Amino acid sequence: MIDTLRLTIPAEQFSVADILWMQRQMHKLTKTDFTGASTDWSICTGFDLPSWTDSFSLTVGTRVTIEASPKIYQGHNIDGPQTLREAAYRIVDFIFGHVLRFTSWPSASLWYVARLDITYSYDFGTRPALESWFDTVAGIQRGQRRASVDFRPDEDPLAIHASPSGRTLYQGLGSRLKVGKIYCKGADLKAHPPKCLSNDANALDALVEEFQPIARFECQVRATWLSKQAVRLGLLPAYFAHDQLGQLSDNAALYFQRLGITPLSSSRSKNPIVYFPVNYLADLLDLDSVWESEFSHLFAREVAMSDDSLLRELLSLAKTPGAASRAFAFYGSVRAYGFAAARKSVGKTQFYAHRRLLGLAGVSDAMLQDGAPLIRHAPSACNVRAFTPSRERLDLVERAHSLSLPSVIARLHNEVFSRVA
Repeated sequence: MIDTLRLTIPAEQFSVADILWMQRQMHKLTKTDFTGASTDWSICTGFDLPSWTDSFSLTVGTRVTIEASPKIYQGHNIDGPQTLREAAYRIVDFIFGHVLRFTSWPSASLWYVARLDITYSYDFGTRPALESWFDTVAGIQRGQRRASVDFRPDEDPLAIHASPSGRTLYQGLGSRLKVGKIYCKGADLKAHPPKCLSNDANALDALVEEFQPIARFECQVRATWLSKQAVRLGLLPAYFAHDQLGQLSDNAALYFQRLGITPLSSSRSKNPIVYFPVNYLADLLDLDSVWESEFSHLFAREVAMSDDSLLRELLSLAKTPGAASRAFAFYGSVRAYGFAAARKSVGKTQFYAHRRLLGLAGVSDAMLQDGAPLIRHAPSACNVRAFTPSRERLDLVERAHSLSLPSVIARLHNEVFSRVA
């Protein structure tokens, strides 16, 4: 499903009156929380709707930028839109039509994607089985969980960072390009319950219990990554492959103009970002392949093999016998000298080529980092299946959310917007 979306558009796509109205809302406002204390907040950093609903962000300048998840209109993000186009239309139309009560606004097809979260859920059968898998992934080298970190260096692409509780695992934490996140959905619902169920403990407990064995895999993609990977992803023609990012931005603008699309790129960075419109991206971007590029290595098969069977597998997969021999030799150096030393002995391009080929042959990242002798007995399988939630429980949440929305939005207009009208 599509989870969080950040969409941006040039401000001139709105009427002058609507822009002025939104800018007036950006003044600091005061609200009172449940303790009676007053706090300042601003629409430019987060639009915190009152009562039992959720929030979104709205920034107004030379561009108008919104960020929200399906939770804003359905009360949860357990399940939701399966396509980028559907997610964008529902979020845009809900924010500007239902919440802000505009009479007209730019169609979602005209907005540009600045962030895209793609999620899938898997059922591990039981919570202990899920926790055991977390332990394996989080402690690839020693079977121990690691503390959370704020930044993962680009030169450490195999690192997987775990919070001390083991509830959330991050890949690429702190990256401006792409971040992967894995967590137990049951624990997440307990920590962040749908607000419309906050007063219904029984319904909430039943929902949390149902999701205890469910792992949510989220891949957060930024516009910067889409720009860097545009040719590989099929978003731009192959003749853009050798363009530097600054040159790519200018050439992409000309390309979009020929297609009748208004180009949009950032101008503050040394490496401008090329933004792709919703409809353009929806037609060309393979969401499954983007998600798999982040998580497929965690599902690598570890089959019973020996040195001879690994070499035969590499020879059957590699384009040339030389590539197979070099990948096999690299794995031998990992076992002999350790992963860090072996990696320094080859170039970056060679390392990724070896890693990819070894992964296809059945050597997972866990095996690669451990450098352990090849397993000679097939490990017992952890039966995991894609998870589709029950509509009965989700319908309960969505009905409760929709019943609360009219009074919530009326309160927002009466208590907040009227102050700066």
